[in-house]
Amino acid sequence: MYICVCNAITERQVRASVDAGATSLSDLQFELGVATCCGCCAATAAEYLPGGCCSSVCDVRSIAVPVNPPAAMVEPGASAANSSYPVIQVAVA
Repeated sequence: MYICVCNAITERQVRASVDAGATSLSDLQFELGVATCCGCCAATAAEYLPGGCCSSVCDVRSIAVPVNPPAAMVEPGASAANSSYPVIQVAVA
């Protein structure tokens, strides 16, 4: 699919540029020439940048992972609901 008709820039070229490190519309303009003629494609091209809805680049800062997830606690002698497997007992000091 063409992103920039004026300069014949395809979606594949925009994705390759972003995968190679382009992080702004200025980077895409410099690398590919996208949005340098009429500018109608600027918003579409920007959607392929990190954080855009068409981005294939993962923005690591947006992923929240707990550092020390709490251990599952089960009362001694109690069985876990809907489970026929043995339950590991966690000692609490």
